[in-house]
Amino acid sequence: MGHAVIKDTKYQIVNARVDQASGGPDAPILVAEVELKPSNGVPFFYTLIECEGFPMVYKTEQSVFDWWMNPNEHESELDDLQDAGPLYEGESYADFFENHEGIECYEGLRYLIYVMRTGWDEAEAYIQATKGKNLDEIEIPSSDVEEEWENGEDED
Repeated sequence: MGHAVIKDTKYQIVNARVDQASGGPDAPILVAEVELKPSNGVPFFYTLIECEGFPMVYKTEQSVFDWWMNPNEHESELDDLQDAGPLYEGESYADFFENHEGIECYEGLRYLIYVMRTGWDEAEAYIQATKGKNLDEIEIPSSDVEEEWENGEDED
């Protein structure tokens, strides 16, 4: 169910640059985070990390977005986060869409996947249009990866 209010949403690309020392580009890491406030519960954060198509989702009590933006400054915090383990990690989103029962505010994760996977202009407009609204009150479009899964195109 989506009984949660969208408090804040952020997204960014990390490491999308050419590193002269290594002789080539670093793999870009896409990071998106949403703060949700359940109707009967405390706020929490979902953070979606995607590198070369491999998603990881973390659920935390505080924002970890800046940790991913400045990994050298937050190395120990990121190590602890990764040691604690993600809510989901996979080679694609297929298993996530297949086995989402029991995930709190699943619609909040669909929202976050859409924000990450859509174009920058669309994402910004969508975030502005949905901020402060309950997940039950908004339409969450299917992302490209969700459409691929629905159409049986994801060869996991």
